[in-house]
Amino acid sequence: MRKYFVNHDNLRRHLQEFESMGEDVSDETLTMLMGELQHSCLIIAGNVSTLHQMVVFDHDGRRMGLLFTDMDEFRKFDRTGECPSEACDFEVYKTMVESGDLDGFVINPQSEGFIIIREIFESIRHLPQHDYPSEGAYTSFELKGLRDSMDNAELEDFLNDSSNIGRYEELFARISDSTLLTLMVSRQDLSEFAEDGIINMEDEPMGFLYLDDIGGKYATVYTSEGKISNVTTDLNKYSQIVNFSQLTNYALNDGLDGIIINPNAENVMISRDVLLEYWPVLEEFCNDQKLNTAIKHMFLIKEEA
Repeated sequence: MRKYFVNHDNLRRHLQEFESMGEDVSDETLTMLMGELQHSCLIIAGNVSTLHQMVVFDHDGRRMGLLFTDMDEFRKFDRTGECPSEACDFEVYKTMVESGDLDGFVINPQSEGFIIIREIFESIRHLPQHDYPSEGAYTSFELKGLRDSMDNAELEDFLNDSSNIGRYEELFARISDSTLLTLMVSRQDLSEFAEDGIINMEDEPMGFLYLDDIGGKYATVYTSEGKISNVTTDLNKYSQIVNFSQLTNYALNDGLDGIIINPNAENVMISRDVLLEYWPVLEEFCNDQKLNTAIKHMFLIKEEA
């Protein structure tokens, strides 16, 4: 279940930093904290579909619910194991407060005890996209055609120029004009499921996203299948075209430390803090709606086909 994988070390770090500053909270700290909240998937004490099962308490005349950054924090509260729990994206809790069901929430009551009142929810106006409709998106064969014809020479030239380090607006502009791949892996050889080199994952997720685990957990993207060959793993490798905005939201929502472009080659790292700072730009310019079906298809890597 999703709640057992929820972990928000980055959110907790910003919560603690916020509390330590007292009344001298910097704009940067506040911005990062709000960004972490926007992209969070927190565990609630209760069941959101049946309000009478939710844990609600009074705090200064306000009806407050309880949220947790991970199941360890939830178990500190629910020592008997009798309280229901559920993991939901932040927008669910924002809706609950704005609809009048609650006046706010307390995060990790046994640890940080951070209070989010109605005014904070109302101040957060833009939330990351989680719905990616497939209407009008590319077919599997059109996606394969994109993979077969991709040419990211201009982006690679940009990545190889050390003077471009830190020029994120230009980088994301170039990404918006590029076709990028991510690496999917599987413990079993899935080639028998391929049709014309395409593995359809409509029915079940037969592969999972490869994460670089050096100095943190990073999603990875590649400018060609040749760059994927630089990755060493005992698992079976497959390529997948990626909607970069969608991958960014996934990385932030699942607590990853960032994204690496072409690991073991150009090795361009985009940290979590940078993704948080630029995610509205990424969602506006790097969200190609026609790529919404890409996550449902993998390809046999041409050199292995």
